[in-house]
Amino acid sequence: MDLALTGRTAIVTGGSRGIGFAIAARLLAEGARVAICGRDTARLDAAAERLRASSGCEAGRAGEAVLAVAADTSVSADRDRLVEAALERFGRVDILVNNAGTHVRATVDDMTDAQLQGQLDDKLFGFLGMIRAVLPGMRARGDGRVVNIIGQATRHPHPDRLPSGIANAAAQAMSKALADALARENIRINTVCPQYIETDILAGVIAKEMADRNLDRASAASGFTRANVLGRLGTAEEVADLVAFLVSDRADHVSGSSVSIDGGYHRHVFG
Repeated sequence: MDLALTGRTAIVTGGSRGIGFAIAARLLAEGARVAICGRDTARLDAAAERLRASSGCEAGRAGEAVLAVAADTSVSADRDRLVEAALERFGRVDILVNNAGTHVRATVDDMTDAQLQGQLDDKLFGFLGMIRAVLPGMRARGDGRVVNIIGQATRHPHPDRLPSGIANAAAQAMSKALADALARENIRINTVCPQYIETDILAGVIAKEMADRNLDRASAASGFTRANVLGRLGTAEEVADLVAFLVSDRADHVSGSSVSIDGGYHRHVFG
């Protein structure tokens, strides 16, 4: 299926590893130009080199099609610098994928205000600030595509990850409100809610479980795999495929939607 992304420009935040990197690679393979950002400069530079060397990137195009900018999207000045760099290199931003951020473990008894504020800065103010930064150009062209990567904690908040649950729910509400506000300007905003995706972070949790409890990998991972009906972990590439579709012309009638990619963990109850 031709996703008609050739010549489009995308910003993918948190693009130096995991889901963000897979999304950047998928968009690049579809012919888009991609700007990625991350907080760790060494990891970011390495990711950019991997993207430039990727087989999906046409010979001679890789150097000019990939831009890496060290930035913390919870910081307003960094957001502005990232968008300005993308505009200077590519001239436009057609697609924004807000992916930066992680989860924080804390309960009602031990959560600090700083932990909650940090999650809100990443997932709410960071996502909203990035949308605001690219919005003028999207409005001028009468076209824009935004996908916010928001964990399943927005639907299934865990009591031991209270900061993440609150921030994800806030980001989800913001996404829906903006989707409704901007749809008539042909700016589509959707959210993707992954869970049980095998990234470096989850692999580390599984490895620790293996070492601490002397388990094989399948047993150590069973706490995650038995929680969804497919019975396996998902891959970052599967999330990237979904995001690529949502930002493509093939999804022009999809706006204000929230799509789960979690092996069936979140299921609709028919009745």
